[in-house]
Amino acid sequence: VQTSLTSMAESRMVWPDDHVAVQRIDECIMDLIVVNMLPYSVVEGEAFKRLKIGDPLGAHRYKVKSEKYYRTTLMPATYDKVVKHVTNLLQEATWISFTTDGWSNPTKSCSLLSFTGHFIHDAVWRKVILSVTVLEQDHDGKYLASKLCEAMTKWEIAEKIHVGVRDNAANMKLAMRLAGVADIGCMSHTLQLVLRDALFTQTSVEVVIKKARKIVTHLKHSEQACRHLVEHQQTVKTPEHSLLQDVETRWNGMYLMLERLVEQRKAVNLYSVQRSGIDSFSLAEWELAARVVKILKPFYTATLEICVDDACISVVILLVSNLNNMLNTTAADQGLKQMKATLRDAMCCRFSDISSLAPFLAATLIDPHFKDTYFNVQKAVAAKKVVLNFLRSVQESAMKNMTAPSAASPIDNVEPGLESSETSESGAQEEDDPWAAYDSQPANQLTNYLKELRLPRMTTGIYAYWHCSQYPLLEAAAQKYLSAPLISVASEQLFSAAGQLYADR
Repeated sequence: VQTSLTSMAESRMVWPDDHVAVQRIDECIMDLIVVNMLPYSVVEGEAFKRLKIGDPLGAHRYKVKSEKYYRTTLMPATYDKVVKHVTNLLQEATWISFTTDGWSNPTKSCSLLSFTGHFIHDAVWRKVILSVTVLEQDHDGKYLASKLCEAMTKWEIAEKIHVGVRDNAANMKLAMRLAGVADIGCMSHTLQLVLRDALFTQTSVEVVIKKARKIVTHLKHSEQACRHLVEHQQTVKTPEHSLLQDVETRWNGMYLMLERLVEQRKAVNLYSVQRSGIDSFSLAEWELAARVVKILKPFYTATLEICVDDACISVVILLVSNLNNMLNTTAADQGLKQMKATLRDAMCCRFSDISSLAPFLAATLIDPHFKDTYFNVQKAVAAKKVVLNFLRSVQESAMKNMTAPSAASPIDNVEPGLESSETSESGAQEEDDPWAAYDSQPANQLTNYLKELRLPRMTTGIYAYWHCSQYPLLEAAAQKYLSAPLISVASEQLFSAAGQLYADR
């Protein structure tokens, strides 16, 4: 009986803070706060206490900690643990690419600069938020470059950087150059600039968009108007879809708004005739809206493809080529020829150097979905040279690490202009055969890889392919050239969360 009473008393005792169960529960609550981005004060809310975390049967053995404990004790410990894990991942990564972007809150009282790392680890393309820096000075190129260098130095990754992905602002381009980083523009942002330059600056298109916004605003923000629109949809037998309001900073939202309006043309016209409150499109405006929707559809499809979480720059050359082909005019393009010509000029201006930049050439060649299929002869040779030059540098670095410093070779001691006939002969061979300078092993692996059938687009992932491929040398190139993301979506997601959480107070 005494033993039973003792056991009952112990079962009602509050667990000490160093109890294993307490530590596990505290960590779970910390994870809840971090992952769901909840305020620390959630642990002091009445509803949270009613959950009886850790003892749902009401034994009251776990005592919920205060908000201060999670903020000042457990959060720093959790942060240190995550930093250690991320540091280990970065140390194991061979090459790292990054995205960076700026953000300001609506009142312009706070500005941030993001820095997210992207790399391949264990056949998985990984992304990590490495820093979010408060900007306290003018956002000129020199200041932004200093912040980028700070982030690279802090994480000790400066020597591993492949490319940085940024928007097309002049200050960001300058920052990358001053920081000594190879950089590429965000594909999504560049497409938006193409459409802004070529389409959204046309007066007639601007008028249609403004009018569309007024129509949608009226029909979406009035319960009575929504109900009447549904009645008209039933009358004219159009799909009972709601109209879509666009976001002015996102062209794809404008596209979806116009697409839905064109779909609901009959219902909207009937509403404007029988009800007051909206000024519907004229016949010419409806036709213009339909043309805009038709010409924007391929751009919208391309945007969906590049906005997936693991989109890689290897797809850029293909997408740009497809969009340019779509913009070639045909006899059936009645009313679209001028619009297409303007867009084609804007594409040429914004993407003129895509097919000649080493990061895009190499990434496309190393992607088993594409290889050299979308290259002409000159571009194929250029892409192969980029990859083989990289592999040669890897081999040379490996040889330097394996051998001790030695005396200069006879060739190194030959005076300028007095090289041996063998050297001259070798140079002549290189001119005739661009692959003569390369070790046969990388060249042979690249040749055999290109002879294989391409992978279907919707099957095996490129990172899993290289992880278990029979071309270990080329895998080293894949680690570098396939690490670069296509867009700065990681930074955008970060700032989307920041916009919801940040308050001036």
